[in-house]
Amino acid sequence: MSGFHDHFVDKYFGYRRRYVESVAALAPRRRSWAVASEIARLAFVTFASVLCALIFGALTIGAFPRGGALPWLFAALTLLPALFTALALRGVAVAVSAGRQANGAAKARR
Repeated sequence: MSGFHDHFVDKYFGYRRRYVESVAALAPRRRSWAVASEIARLAFVTFASVLCALIFGALTIGAFPRGGALPWLFAALTLLPALFTALALRGVAVAVSAGRQANGAAKARR
């Protein structure tokens, strides 16, 4: 589980702290830009996950008149992008918090 979490969840839906730290090590003034790029990346992931959830939701609604197992399959598939949306929103919250800390540290250096 830890390998899956580290590789998939943290890589795609989490705030990549190591990326920001490596940018800050090379160019300390670019730390806020690295945090902003992480916020933009996670906002895109959030938007794409919401879009996928809406598409699967529409497919679920469209499949209910047909009956059978298909609507339940689409309903289950709707939950996956909804989970990804929640993970990406958590990453955005962490990135915004890190951005505030980076701005506070930059103001303290001045």
